[in-house]
Amino acid sequence: MKKPSFKQVAEAFALVELLVLLVGVLFLVALLLPAMVNNARPRRMGTCMTNLKQVGLGLQMFADDNNSLFPPQVSISNGGSLELLSSNSPALHFQSLSNYLSRSWRVFCCPADESKQPFTNNGVLTDHNVSYFLSVDAKCGMTTILHAGDRNLEVAWQAIKPGLFTLTTNTGVGWTREMHSKHAGTQCGNLLFADGHVQYLRTNLSAAIQSQGLATNRLAVP
Repeated sequence: MKKPSFKQVAEAFALVELLVLLVGVLFLVALLLPAMVNNARPRRMGTCMTNLKQVGLGLQMFADDNNSLFPPQVSISNGGSLELLSSNSPALHFQSLSNYLSRSWRVFCCPADESKQPFTNNGVLTDHNVSYFLSVDAKCGMTTILHAGDRNLEVAWQAIKPGLFTLTTNTGVGWTREMHSKHAGTQCGNLLFADGHVQYLRTNLSAAIQSQGLATNRLAVP
């Protein structure tokens, strides 16, 4: 039987070494990928909270220029969106903040909200670009009133539909699993309060609603 040549042996060893190298690389990727995904989870949540803080800052600056009133309480002729309440669209109210937000309107889209598209600066802001509900009844400076927050709210295990939703102190509201649950491992969301602070909540959403001090709070949900 003819013995393999030195060249054939060398090529065989090179192929084996390549296969071993590929197996090693795949093994490292398998080890590192979960860690990379886990590191992305808190970044998404942090970005979403930062976005809401920016929205809150814009709302507060608007109120400072409009006798402590927010866009849904100010006439269109004065830069607000009062006449647009019947539209039930938070995007139409958020448009009033165009002179107050230094960053792109991409802040209205949470990176964990896969059903919404970030604003691209070449069109009009719509609810397709918005991940946050907005209260049309919020009072300036009251720390306990819900002003805005992640849209993934539910009542009786049913997601709240887009439109104007009337929230009462007795409403049993929770979070759906749509936005943050797959990253945080549980139903959760972020809330912006009327004094500008943002809070991350898991299960105590009902307590936050009951402590608002408002009998009803109408939320424009995208």
